[in-house]
Amino acid sequence: MRHITQCLLFIPIAILSCLVLFPAPAMAQSAPLSFNSSTQFLWGDDLLGQNQAILAQYLRFSFAPEGKPYSIWGYGRLWKDFGSPAVRDDDLEGRLYYLYLDYALTPNISTRIGRQFTNLTAGTSIMDGISLDVHQIGPVGATVAVGRDVVYTLDSEFSRSGNYFAGIDVHLDGIKNTQLGVSYVRRYDESDLSREELGMNFRYFFKSLSPYAELKYDLISRVFDEATVGVDFFPTSNLMIKAEFFHSYPTFNTTDIYSVFAVDKFQEYLIRFEYALAQPVTLVAGYSRQTYDEGDNADVFTLGAKIYPTDNLSLYAAYDYREGFTGYNGFTKQVKGRLSGFEANADYKFSKKLMFFAGLQYDSYNRPENITDTNFAQRYWIGGRWIATKQLSVTARIEENSNENFNHRALGRVALDWKL
Repeated sequence: MRHITQCLLFIPIAILSCLVLFPAPAMAQSAPLSFNSSTQFLWGDDLLGQNQAILAQYLRFSFAPEGKPYSIWGYGRLWKDFGSPAVRDDDLEGRLYYLYLDYALTPNISTRIGRQFTNLTAGTSIMDGISLDVHQIGPVGATVAVGRDVVYTLDSEFSRSGNYFAGIDVHLDGIKNTQLGVSYVRRYDESDLSREELGMNFRYFFKSLSPYAELKYDLISRVFDEATVGVDFFPTSNLMIKAEFFHSYPTFNTTDIYSVFAVDKFQEYLIRFEYALAQPVTLVAGYSRQTYDEGDNADVFTLGAKIYPTDNLSLYAAYDYREGFTGYNGFTKQVKGRLSGFEANADYKFSKKLMFFAGLQYDSYNRPENITDTNFAQRYWIGGRWIATKQLSVTARIEENSNENFNHRALGRVALDWKL
């Protein structure tokens, strides 16, 4: 599978290289075919202190002839780790994220064949398969998807025979101000049923009020493993109030060893305000109450501001404070941990073609195993982007990290982006 993926990626990359070096005069008129290429060099130490120097080539392309019922889309990556020793596999590696054919059978029915990302409320998958979309059957639409479930490892794929994904989604289609859908997903691991989920999503827009909900129910475990219910309220044009409830109860595939472990339920109650003062200042404030099993809880406070002093300068700063349950030290419960931190960043446009950005993050916290000691973590970064032409741009970024694990960990990235 690794060699097949590399071959699939080499073909469009070779075509792109020819187009870059020997552009056709009529390329601007060849709208059906488009390429987006990003060549990136990443360097620095990984979390284990091993040096990494990775050269990666990303490629996204599409072929969509005007007036035709079909189009082709693809996206993938090639990379090689030149570090010593290599953190990743030191061979040339490849990954195919998607490569599919879209075909409109009728104005209301379309199909997608190939590797694709399927996103249903009940579950998501990158799969090699087929999906069918049906629009406006009266007020209803539907999506059906089935295929081989694709699982990625650090360097390649870990997809096995008998790993399948199947899902269906039925939703309202063309109903003004209303979003409502119900979905069902089954997942198989080596032909054994490993997960079965129901999902529901809802949002309604009514003048200054917008309630919403998203629910997932695990049919095998018979629990709601995830639920979000909330409302966005706009009492004035410059004030937004969000109230939200979030529930999480982790469940695992039945074939996974983690399915036998006990887990704790987590719930969060949140309220958030966002108020735009006379331009150019927007203030943000929030509070959330986090609850765990056995009556444990924590309080989280957030304050922030977005400032636009000029058309070319934007500033952002935020402060978080959390106090309460932090976890366990062995079997001993710790309930009075603290975490506080702030973030600040800035973007500045020197011209239409040149932009610089910089930022910092700083946190102080207590770990459950030593609640009396305070630890610190900090990160700084600076970078910029130069737009050479409409088709070519260069982005560079370097950052420094330090925390209880390492005093110095620099990371850098340079990207050359082409659009053809």
